[in-house]
Amino acid sequence: METDHIVPREQGGRDEIGNAIPVCLECHAEVHCYNDKHPRGRKFQPEELRLHKEQWLKICDQHPEALIVAIRNADVGPLQALVDELEFNATVASVKDYNLHGCKFRDEQFLRAIHEGSISLLLDDIRVPILEAYRAVGAANSAIDRRNSTPWEEGVGEASSFVAAAGPRIKLAKDELLKFLSTEASSGPTLQATERKKQ
Repeated sequence: METDHIVPREQGGRDEIGNAIPVCLECHAEVHCYNDKHPRGRKFQPEELRLHKEQWLKICDQHPEALIVAIRNADVGPLQALVDELEFNATVASVKDYNLHGCKFRDEQFLRAIHEGSISLLLDDIRVPILEAYRAVGAANSAIDRRNSTPWEEGVGEASSFVAAAGPRIKLAKDELLKFLSTEASSGPTLQATERKKQ
C-alpha cells in the first residue's frame, strides 16, 4: 500500500493525513491517469476519493476480518506490466548477434494495455513513444518472420537492422513510462514522512 493525495499538490492539496488516501501500487500509478483529449479515464474527483476513504475506514473499523479473507489478485496493472515487457524487449534489442537473439519481441502487455484503455489515457509525450516503440517492434518481428522465405544472409541482415532500429525507441518508451509512474507514486512517501514528523 502507498499513500496518495486526495487533492493533488499542484491543485493546492496539503501534505497532511486528512488529504491522504491509501491505495495499492497499481491504483496509485493510474488513479490520476487521465487524458483530457479523451472523454474517459480513471481520474477521480476529490469528493469521490474522500468517499472511498471513508467507506474503507468504516470496513476496517467494523469488519477487519474482511481484509484478511479478501481474495487478492496478484496480477500487476497494465502500465507496470508494460514496463516489464519493454525491459524484456530492450534486452532482446541489446543483443547484436542475430544468431543469439533466441526469440522475437513481445507485445502481449501492449495489447493488454490497449484492450484495457490504458494507452489512450496517457498524455502524448508518453503515449507517442510507446506507440512508436511497438510499431518498431512489429516491424522487427515481421522482418524476422520474412527471414524464413529469403536467402539466409539477406534475411539475417534485414532482421538485424530492424531489431537494432527498435532498440532506441524501446528505451525511450520505457524511460518515459517509468518517469510517469515514478511521478504518480512519488506523493506517497512525502505524505507519510510529513505525518511522522508531526507525531
